[in-house]
Amino acid sequence: MSITRALLAAATLAAGLTLLAPTAAQATTCDPALIAPNGSLIGGFWRSNNGENSVFGCPVTKEFGYPDKRGSWQRFETGKIVWSPNLGDGTLVRAFEKGPNMVFKWSGLGRDWDFFNVRWSKDAQLGNRTYQVKVGRLTPWSGQFTITKNPAVDFESTVSHGRTTDTWRFVVQGCDRGTFSSDCGPWSITNVYEF
Repeated sequence: MSITRALLAAATLAAGLTLLAPTAAQATTCDPALIAPNGSLIGGFWRSNNGENSVFGCPVTKEFGYPDKRGSWQRFETGKIVWSPNLGDGTLVRAFEKGPNMVFKWSGLGRDWDFFNVRWSKDAQLGNRTYQVKVGRLTPWSGQFTITKNPAVDFESTVSHGRTTDTWRFVVQGCDRGTFSSDCGPWSITNVYEF
């Protein structure tokens, strides 16, 4: 009788451990076909920031290039990453949701800047204005701008199919302080994020 109990207990324990161990299909919840390949700047950044557990979540599109310029973009569950090589070969501009806020970050601008200008808009297609703010640097090559998801705008978005869609646009440029004015570089590729 005790051998039967021991075998039953061992079988139960083995079954329980099997249920707790993730299978290969459970190991990642992201669609492998959408994960950017090794060698991709966007994919490498996403993986180095915890991949599916990052602020971006899983990719919802493949990485796409722009038809009219050098650069690429990829959309994620809660954000979008844009490679903007016109500011430096390693430049990434990122927009993502974080709690009640929208966060816009940039890095790898290829040279040292004193400060940054950020232009942002929410639902510009409805006639809302584009705003420009001066942002201090995190490092000489990077910065961050955070804004509430519900800023005061002239026109609110409408509900379609029971859901409101907001469209955010962000661009950044680096600037140096001059004696009488600022000397600024080009604007990044626009990061357009809809949710």
